[in-house]
Amino acid sequence: MLSKLVGVLEKQSAFFGIDGRGLGCSQDVLLEIFDRIEKRRVYFHIFYNGCKMGELNEGSLLCFWVSKLQPFSSPGMDSCKLNAKIALCLFVNTIYFHFEKMAQEKKMPKHFINDLYYALMYRDISKESLMILAESFFDEKPR
Repeated sequence: MLSKLVGVLEKQSAFFGIDGRGLGCSQDVLLEIFDRIEKRRVYFHIFYNGCKMGELNEGSLLCFWVSKLQPFSSPGMDSCKLNAKIALCLFVNTIYFHFEKMAQEKKMPKHFINDLYYALMYRDISKESLMILAESFFDEKPR
């Protein structure tokens, strides 16, 4: 799963403003992120009567933890900016994946993407708010 994630990010490296081959990551931090997401999945199962967390919430959590724990690096680029861009990319890809899955034809407003990038960089946005924000793009709650 780690290699698949890094492969996807390398393909989208132009968005981050870096040479994809220069993208480095801390596998220990990524494993910590996946562990935290798994713990949250267990939390949902126990405290929400067997309710599954869902891919949309998992994508939101991945976005949150990448922006907070900053596992990625690139020579000559500020780590905070790079990880905020990667987190934003993960969030946007998650939303568009679900647009296709649910056959919804919507677009994310450009100002939203800019505002979310700013929030990931400079604001203290919570896990729960990212999950609710992701759900707000859909007419019905994704499963």
